[in-house]
Amino acid sequence: MSNAPDPRRRPPAVKTLDHTVAAVPLLQGRVLLHEHAQYTPRPRPALDDDLSGVVMTGANADARAFQLRADVGFTGTLLIDSAAYTTYTATAEEPFMAPPDELFATVHDSLNFQKARGASAALTPTGYIPPANSRTLKAVMREANRIERADTLVSLPIDVTWLNRENISQLIAVCAKIRHPKALILFRQFDPLEQAKDIPANLRRLFTEVEHMALLRTDLAALDVMAHGAFCAGIGAQSSLRHAIPPDEKPQIGKRGGGPTYPHVLMPQLMCFKGAEFLSKVYGNVDPATCDCEECDGRGLERFYLSDGDTRREAENHNILTWSEWVSDMASHRAGSERKTWWRNKCAAAVDRYALENQRIEVGASPRSGFQVPPPLKTWATLPVTP
Repeated sequence: MSNAPDPRRRPPAVKTLDHTVAAVPLLQGRVLLHEHAQYTPRPRPALDDDLSGVVMTGANADARAFQLRADVGFTGTLLIDSAAYTTYTATAEEPFMAPPDELFATVHDSLNFQKARGASAALTPTGYIPPANSRTLKAVMREANRIERADTLVSLPIDVTWLNRENISQLIAVCAKIRHPKALILFRQFDPLEQAKDIPANLRRLFTEVEHMALLRTDLAALDVMAHGAFCAGIGAQSSLRHAIPPDEKPQIGKRGGGPTYPHVLMPQLMCFKGAEFLSKVYGNVDPATCDCEECDGRGLERFYLSDGDTRREAENHNILTWSEWVSDMASHRAGSERKTWWRNKCAAAVDRYALENQRIEVGASPRSGFQVPPPLKTWATLPVTP
């Protein structure tokens, strides 16, 4: 392979490229952080070594992952997601994207290369799977089942309409026939779980009925699936890494005209990500919501309305510490009805706090002037707990 790592600089946590080491035990129970490869890797003390790890994501992910191992000294759980699905659409003939600079490269070469760069397990370079394209989805299944190694996760970057009422049964049937663990990535502009009312429930159904499923590149949906059977999940450090968009689409942004970008902040009491600009405005004349995590230490959450790198990193640390505490709390409850009930009650309590927070800051009767309950959170709070 080209650009092979210097053998004298072997990542400290990678002793061998042994592909017989199974992926599921390495990742079981973990909620990983998706880092973007555009940024120089740095230590992440906010991550829990036992319950988390890193997914390095983007076109330069392999090099950044190796840098995270060899230079930063990261020894935790690590995945490399080159995000082939952002530029390549899978077909029935070629469901996996070969490295562009390697004429005769195989999927095994891609998987081996990830391991050589420090990955704990390897993700297939699956292209984006368009809506209701059964031939392509089945081709992914057939090619994946030809892979004879235990360290592999089959990436399933699907359009979210695969979770609609018309398609969910077929998706479940195909996923059940893939003998490797599966890593789902959902595609849509903005929040995929808001595409249709039945999406959150059908996502739960998929994770309940098919074993060894993971949900990557998402938001708090990671915790919902972890409570309902996922063996692993991943939350994006930035909003762009909490979903994906099809290769032929340009990202739509909430505000027009460009300009600086500001962090999205996880609200501990309301269980939602809100933009720092919104928080600065809504708390402009009242006491802001505060946070007691190690990063915030009782300070207000409106303070992230800055576009510099230090503020972005501080906001990310706050977010990680917040959801990591929830992951740890979830892990203390037995898998099954106990864990599902804990999660539903937590979501329901958060929903109830919206009216209280809007009343506290006196935003008035307009539903757009304060905090609005995200539809997925409301669904998680009301769906029945199944045995």
